[in-house]
Amino acid sequence: MSQEKLTLKQILGCIDMNYKGAWNEFTEEERKSVNFWLLNRYVSSVSGSREKQEAAIQKTNKYYNRHYLTLQKNHKPLLWKLLCISGATNNIEYHPWIGLKQKKNTNNKTIKLLMQIYPNMKIDEIETLAKISTKSEIKQLAEEHGYEKKDIDI
Repeated sequence: MSQEKLTLKQILGCIDMNYKGAWNEFTEEERKSVNFWLLNRYVSSVSGSREKQEAAIQKTNKYYNRHYLTLQKNHKPLLWKLLCISGATNNIEYHPWIGLKQKKNTNNKTIKLLMQIYPNMKIDEIETLAKISTKSEIKQLAEEHGYEKKDIDI
């Protein structure tokens, strides 16, 4: 006997309507399928006015994120209740997905050159240096570190 799986839309609807009792109605299999990290990303993102968006982020940070790491393993019913408090608007909301920051392509010639000049520097520091420096500054830096002008290709 196959049971229909809970959809993300149904779960977010329960959270929007502050339905804390839904956790008790979920089957054990449905409870295992609830991804609290993913729900956190959705609950903190709502469409609408700037005030509405800011309120969603602030409530999620205040009620849910503050306690997530402490409660994530053994207190899932409490995490559910905190999510419901965080997302409670008593209206079904649209929760757009906000993707994670994409990593930059490290094949950039400037980044490769900086990695050669500073082999012990972390990649995010090198990327920051590449962003804030002009090409002429990078070329001058390379020359100061013994590179010939003809060898500098950025």
